Amino acid sequence: MNFLSISGITLAVILTSIGLYGIFKSRNIIRILLSSEIILNSSILFVFSAGSALGFTYTPILFSIFVIGMALTEVIVAFAAIILYYRLRGKLEVG
Repeated sequence: MNFLSISGITLAVILTSIGLYGIFKSRNIIRILLSSEIILNSSILFVFSAGSALGFTYTPILFSIFVIGMALTEVIVAFAAIILYYRLRGKLEVG
């Protein structure tokens, strides 16, 4: 393992913990959505770093394209749900 792989994996773990903290401690729907996006992006970083450490070339790229497509779909559906929630409740706070 080289230094870039180790630092990438470490950064991915730190970003995942920041995202989890944001999901569990925030009551605003927009912040929860952004925290879930941070977790998705850290998973992409982890896959690239682990793939680099293990010597894989194309598998992390294909996985990342799939995850980016899923994240785009998640954002579109989540913003539609947020707009609907705001129309019904008049606020963006959960609870």
